[in-house]
Amino acid sequence: MRTPQLLASGGTSINMTPMIDVVFLLIIFFLVSSHMAKQENNVQLDLPNALSGMDDLVERDTLVVNILPSGTWRVAGIDVEEAALVAALRRGQMAAPAPLRLKIRTDKTAAYQHIEPVLRIASDLGIGDIVFSVYEERRR
Repeated sequence: MRTPQLLASGGTSINMTPMIDVVFLLIIFFLVSSHMAKQENNVQLDLPNALSGMDDLVERDTLVVNILPSGTWRVAGIDVEEAALVAALRRGQMAAPAPLRLKIRTDKTAAYQHIEPVLRIASDLGIGDIVFSVYEERRR
């Protein structure tokens, strides 16, 4: 039985091209996903005022739902309807190692009829950790 010439001459090498491709894809993925996470909090909303509030100090997987004054729901910079919101919440639950947190950012002029369905959907999916973004009023 003859040995292949490459093995006999000691000229084997490892092709690094696939690994480099994967690394570049991961870099692009993390750049895009971090941009989307920042974009969720950049929606200009006139948040409700509160006399007191708590800073969110716990790092957890959080899905942000922005509710515009018109009642439109926006997740990750995209306007969504009820079915898409349910799908996004389910994806978030499946991807999160701990229970998913839902952060609702709503304009203070948005009617409750636009907020209640989001709370109902979260409740139906078993999401109990729900926080609202507010401006804390300064006491004089």
